[in-house]
Amino acid sequence: AGAAAKGRRAPPAPAAAGGGVAPLKPQAAAVPERLQRREAERQREAERRRQEKAAQAVQEEQSGFFAAAFSRERAAIEALLGPGPGQAEAEEALEEAAARLQGLQKLLTDSVRFLAPYEVRQAQEALSRLQGALTAKRQQCSSSPSKANYTWCSIMYLQ
Repeated sequence: AGAAAKGRRAPPAPAAAGGGVAPLKPQAAAVPERLQRREAERQREAERRRQEKAAQAVQEEQSGFFAAAFSRERAAIEALLGPGPGQAEAEEALEEAAARLQGLQKLLTDSVRFLAPYEVRQAQEALSRLQGALTAKRQQCSSSPSKANYTWCSIMYLQ
């Protein structure tokens, strides 16, 4: 008490040491740590998802896959449109060729967003050639005198 009387001040209280702010309690100190842990976990999860998505990149969305599938189907359609052994087999072949041609068109349509414009043009030209060949075969079909052939051709034109 004598020191206070002589003009000396008492040492500051612990509450005043932080500029008037009370020191953080252990629970309050844990909040920034929890936020940091949560942010780190969020970033790890986002990175994991990104890597998983990249690892599962759809194979169909690759130019090489498209080129291989397109040429395989194109060759199959050309074989179907080629000369066949008999009338019944030719009709089945035309039907299958038409179905495969539709599938090939769908493949191109689904692939347009990731293909280069040149690849799209090439594929469209090949599809046009195949469609022309199919139309020519159908015309040959319609010029045949067979009644069964005429009926089948009529059905094919309606599709």
